[in-house]
Amino acid sequence: MSIRKRLVALLAAAVLLCTIGATAFAYDVPDMSKKGCIQITMKQGKTVVPGGNLTLYRVGSVYADNGNYSFQLTGNFKDCGESLKDVQSAALAKKLAQYAAKNKIAGTTKDIGKDGKITFDNLELGLYLMVQDKAANGYNKAEPFLVTVPMLENGKYVYDVNASPKVEVEKEPTKPTTQTNKPTSSTLPKTGQLDWPIPILVVSGLGLFSIGWMLRFGNKKGKYEK
Repeated sequence: MSIRKRLVALLAAAVLLCTIGATAFAYDVPDMSKKGCIQITMKQGKTVVPGGNLTLYRVGSVYADNGNYSFQLTGNFKDCGESLKDVQSAALAKKLAQYAAKNKIAGTTKDIGKDGKITFDNLELGLYLMVQDKAANGYNKAEPFLVTVPMLENGKYVYDVNASPKVEVEKEPTKPTTQTNKPTSSTLPKTGQLDWPIPILVVSGLGLFSIGWMLRFGNKKGKYEK
């Protein structure tokens, strides 16, 4: 093989390697012009749980830094002092919910449908906090949780987010029922007094009556005999 052909082959290989590298390191970026949607299905295991409500708060906005996208506190949460580095943290969601309650921050509240689903649409891109103020009948309230719009799945950003796998509500513990003991018969309950003194009192009364009768009439009989 001539030197010229070798150079052409090496150049082609170099171009191929650059192309592969560019493909490997390519990543999707959010479209900031889009709106998002969050649909949540409340579940207990595999059973959907209708009833109750959820309140939505936008706590963070999306910002770009050298091609990397993350979130920064926004709106009424700007001064809460929390870090948004770990948006999957349950502790962070709880702290943000406590901050919202303490500062009486208003959110968007919707009732959960009969199918256990609730939808918030036409949302700006950002980080959202979900808080359940009213639980379904017979269930405890779900813990506060965070949802990102969009959500990165398999290297692609999804703008219609389904958060049903992230929500599990628990049933209230069953309270033991107290049973009242009722008399099983129509007789009056015992008061603790024994029955045996009654015959003795009757016999004693008859004996005393007999003695008194004998004393009275016996004395009269003695007088007549004299």
